[in-house]
Amino acid sequence: TRMESLIQNLLKLAKLDAGSIELEKDRHNLREFLEQAIKSFQDRAHREGKTIVLQCAELITMDFDAKWLFEAVSNIIKNALDHTTAENRIEIRGEETPLLIQITIKDNGTGIHAEDIHHIFQRFYRSRFSQDQQGVGIGLALSKAIIEQHGGSITVESELGQGSAFCLLFPKLTDP
Repeated sequence: TRMESLIQNLLKLAKLDAGSIELEKDRHNLREFLEQAIKSFQDRAHREGKTIVLQCAELITMDFDAKWLFEAVSNIIKNALDHTTAENRIEIRGEETPLLIQITIKDNGTGIHAEDIHHIFQRFYRSRFSQDQQGVGIGLALSKAIIEQHGGSITVESELGQGSAFCLLFPKLTDP
């Protein structure tokens, strides 16, 4: 199963790189979209004694390909779960300004070592400090490629032992 997942993710990255992915963007309610993403991880979070909370206004809408953006957001939520322990909390926030829509996925887990922070979006990058023995270093690279395909960007802030915050920024384009 892990091998099949890795192969599928590599194929997705290759297609994104080749420009052969045609995004099917539609207008979606951001809160409903984020609720669906969280729902897919609720059982795991409950089993592991972790909490996932959402803060997002009801009326924020955005144009995106739900299947692909779900993949990107899910990879980041999965990483947050992988790098937190029981009693930890993952906060997902959707915000809108006149210029952009921002999705923030923040945890209070182990954080990212300063040596790694500039490399975590590189393919196959594995920190020598990581406790995660399952990952192969492809999820964040895939998320970044998908977000960029949507015209967005992703940044991360982290402090070792304090957690990490991934910020997904999508500009709101105005019609002339």
